[in-house]
Amino acid sequence: MLGLLTRIFEWINVEPAVSLLMIITAVVLFGSAFNVDAESKNSFWPWFRQVIEASMGAILFLGLLWAFRSVLNDTVATFYSTHGSLSDISRESAWSIWGRPHAQIELTIKHTRPVEVQEELPREDPTQPPVYRTVTQIQDIPQNSILGFMGDVQMKLNERQKGYALYSGYTLDAMFRYDIQNDSAFETDADFSFPLSSGQTLFENFIVEMDGRDLSSDLRFSPDLVSWTKKMKPHQKSEIVVRYSSRGMDYFYYQIPLQREIKDFQLTLTIDRLPVSLLNYPDRVITPTDIKPTNDGKGSMLTWKLDRAITIAGMGVSLPPPEQPGAQVLRVLVVSPYALTLLGAMLALTLLIWGEKVQFVDLSLLSAAYSTLFLVMAGVSDYFFGFWGSLLIGTGLVLLLTYFLFRKLESRALKRLIYGLVAFFTVAYPLSGLLPLTEQQNAFNIMVQVGLILYLVILSIRRRDQQTA
Repeated sequence: MLGLLTRIFEWINVEPAVSLLMIITAVVLFGSAFNVDAESKNSFWPWFRQVIEASMGAILFLGLLWAFRSVLNDTVATFYSTHGSLSDISRESAWSIWGRPHAQIELTIKHTRPVEVQEELPREDPTQPPVYRTVTQIQDIPQNSILGFMGDVQMKLNERQKGYALYSGYTLDAMFRYDIQNDSAFETDADFSFPLSSGQTLFENFIVEMDGRDLSSDLRFSPDLVSWTKKMKPHQKSEIVVRYSSRGMDYFYYQIPLQREIKDFQLTLTIDRLPVSLLNYPDRVITPTDIKPTNDGKGSMLTWKLDRAITIAGMGVSLPPPEQPGAQVLRVLVVSPYALTLLGAMLALTLLIWGEKVQFVDLSLLSAAYSTLFLVMAGVSDYFFGFWGSLLIGTGLVLLLTYFLFRKLESRALKRLIYGLVAFFTVAYPLSGLLPLTEQQNAFNIMVQVGLILYLVILSIRRRDQQTA
């Protein structure tokens, strides 16, 4: 019992508006049932029986809606398990197959030269004159060797699928040109280090050239790093070009790892199917100097230009996640328990205000009929008709069943009200799940709640006026 009360209070905290509406409806049901014969009951036992019967009616109402809410919540959970599970495990698996986010770190150059120095040898007799020997040491020659940079990265978006889930993948062709100089008066051994994107699965057509000469035979490979060494004469200027093709997911990122004076820097990133309006950036990224659409208007060209700058912030783009298969259906399913509760409560209150008795069999059948809309969408949208087709079929089925359930009501006006409520919660309300922003969905729900309150107030006033006329 305590566990049930705990769940009820948790539900009230999560959905205060709909829970309050259900409680009010249950209280009205209780009061309506209790007052039917209350005036003619003067003894305890008939009165007590009336209390039990009225209480059972209210409990039955709450139990019906709760049961069908549970059915719809289970449908949402089942559908989400195959259509919305973008888990970290699934993403890691996709990364291991198609490549991780591509993060390219800048080329680094370290200059050294051998220097002969005199080293004193140990002496057994300190009174003897010192003895020296000549040794060779490696001396660092600190300098900023990169005089200019020009990078060109072509990204072609290519969605990747893992199970039911889709991920934002891409292939890229990269070219990086570094203008370098040995800015010293010595001949140096220049050690070049070009980091590879960590954990990447594939690099194709990987070429490194220095002054137009292919350095393939000089390259040394280690995990996530390519290195080579070249002698450079004093004040020698050279051009290093690195080309490769690769692939990745989620975002592309280029970064200068160490603070230095950045001169004559230009990086151009072209994305074939990402319009300017959808551009987004990873954390700690400099916004581009120039942004313009591609010639066909479907993509974007981003250019970063820096000169005499100091920064270790990156440059790149973050891809929007693709819409998952069944995403529209899932958004509609998520609002279904809420919609069912509102419809059941409003139907019961409409009947009570009209002076009709709430038939729990009809309420059960209507709840079952309304649930078929969402069961049909969850069951067949992947295989037949798609989102809109399954929505139309489910809607038609709900409206048809509703017509047969209430066609024998004597009051035409009451039938119109019931059909109008069912039509609104079948046709209009589920589509609120397609609103792109949470703020828009919240605003829609608030307006629906206001509209339903006004509906009940106006209906009550009109029925009172009709009864007093």
